Amino acid sequence: MQLGIILVNQPLETNKSFTVNHTGRISLRHRISVEWSTWASLAFVGALLEGGVLGVIIKNGFVNQVNDWTLNLSVAIATGAPYFSNLLSFYWVKWSRGRSKARMVSNLAVLFCLCTLSMSVVPFNEMGLIIFLAVTIVARVAWSGILTVRSNIWRANYPRHIRGKVTAKLATLASLVMAISGILVGLILDWKFDAFRWLFVVFSFISVIGAYRYRYLAVRNQQKEIVRESKSDSGPSFASMFGLLRRNRAFGKYMLAMFILGSGNLMFTAPLIVFLNEHTGLQQLQQILITTAIPLALIPLAVRWWAKLLDGNHIFHFRSIHSWGFVFALATFLLAQITGYTFLFYIGSVIYGIAISGGVIGWNLGHNDFVSNNSDGQSENQNPMDYMAVHVTLTGLRGLIMPLVGIALYQWLEQQELGLGKYALALPLTMTTIGGSLFVLFNRQHRQSQ
Repeated sequence: MQLGIILVNQPLETNKSFTVNHTGRISLRHRISVEWSTWASLAFVGALLEGGVLGVIIKNGFVNQVNDWTLNLSVAIATGAPYFSNLLSFYWVKWSRGRSKARMVSNLAVLFCLCTLSMSVVPFNEMGLIIFLAVTIVARVAWSGILTVRSNIWRANYPRHIRGKVTAKLATLASLVMAISGILVGLILDWKFDAFRWLFVVFSFISVIGAYRYRYLAVRNQQKEIVRESKSDSGPSFASMFGLLRRNRAFGKYMLAMFILGSGNLMFTAPLIVFLNEHTGLQQLQQILITTAIPLALIPLAVRWWAKLLDGNHIFHFRSIHSWGFVFALATFLLAQITGYTFLFYIGSVIYGIAISGGVIGWNLGHNDFVSNNSDGQSENQNPMDYMAVHVTLTGLRGLIMPLVGIALYQWLEQQELGLGKYALALPLTMTTIGGSLFVLFNRQHRQSQ
């Protein structure tokens, strides 16, 4: 990677300096290499478990096996699973204390791959739908553990001023792999629907290789951290979560705005997937392009700009700009559903992809701007994983509720009059607008306090 090359080509003045710096550079290059191979390979199975892909498989594979309400509710569960599984974030933080973080992430990633493999043999019947959803949830629970523990690894291994760039490079590669994989799934589904099972098998075997390699990642000061955690009896809990939000008022404001903005984002996906399937007549490849492949393909084009914006500014400033991408995307999707102009779905998908590229950076790193800072500016000895646990847990809470609210609103509107479900995106659009407005307000308050 370019980052590793730049570090290696720095001038060296003395032999002693060379020994120290050379060791550090080789270590950094090795860490980035392991990260690169792991997340690129896991992107293959990650694409298969995207809500847009699973929604198409559920809507077409289990049609006529259950009633429409159950089928659409299943789509909402599948799209919400990546988020409500995060409710177990506190468990992962507690379980990771005193353990090797890299080994733990590796084991969870292997489980993630095995769950995807098992989905390839699920039959298309009522019991098969239950199993399909159960395995999806287990896979996403494992992924929530990966995200929670990985944030601690990234904070230890990469300094603040390059963390956004490193994350952007990893996100770029992973998103390209996921976009191409999503397109391949769509092509196979249109060609021969049942053939997707072989793709699940092949991708699972590819991904498990990178998952296993991550256990050998070098984490800076890992042994000292393990010893410190082993001696500490304290751990995050729901009580400590509210205490942290109360003590660190800036972080509490951030979580409030994120909850409202994220609620809108999680609410619209399932209704959009169902609407595309029921009212547009688009092929399965086109549906996956709009909901999954195009947004993922746009990440490499915009993520570096978002990374520069975050590396040079506080997360409040970042979100005060970034949030409006989601607002414009949802407004375009709503307009597409109302007017029936198909090209607007693709425009909305492009805007959403640009917004998602910033979300990849902000969601993984934004909480770090609040670590060791409370409301009165005094330092406090907080573990960054505690902050991530709060963030991830609140994401899980809205992931449990909002997709169901979105699909319930869509179903209710359709029952009032066929086709009225096209207005269901008005509610999530309102939520994202409120969230974006709060970030603008909180950013002004933060700037005035500095």
